Amino acid sequence: MKKLARILFLIVGSVFPILVGALHTKVHFAELVIPKVQSDLSGTLQIMGDTIVYYNCWGLMSLMMGISFIVIGLLNISTFIRLSKDDYPPVMSIVAMMIYLTAVIYVGVTFQADQQFYGGIFGMVLSTICLFLSLKKD
Repeated sequence: MKKLARILFLIVGSVFPILVGALHTKVHFAELVIPKVQSDLSGTLQIMGDTIVYYNCWGLMSLMMGISFIVIGLLNISTFIRLSKDDYPPVMSIVAMMIYLTAVIYVGVTFQADQQFYGGIFGMVLSTICLFLSLKKD
């Protein structure tokens, strides 16, 4: 059971975020910085009294989202490496990932993003199993 909990923690906490972050960042630089997208998002909006071009605001969030996923995965790898071979994954780290996955599911529903919704559900199922195993402990 411990081995399964550790594998699930690595998959949900590290592999998935790093993979999603790397793919998102690749798409950001390959397809989303083209002149057509810049033109489509050339309007402006007011944020805290400053006039901001939609593309700049959206591009900043897009790039930071991809990088943030990668950082979450790396932080979880760091947590995993520090565990002794007899330890279950830390419950607080699993709960943090479940809170994050709740946001992923919310985004999927709110913005009609099926990939995020179903990916969030899948990750939540795996995280729930990991949490159960870590709380149960042999």
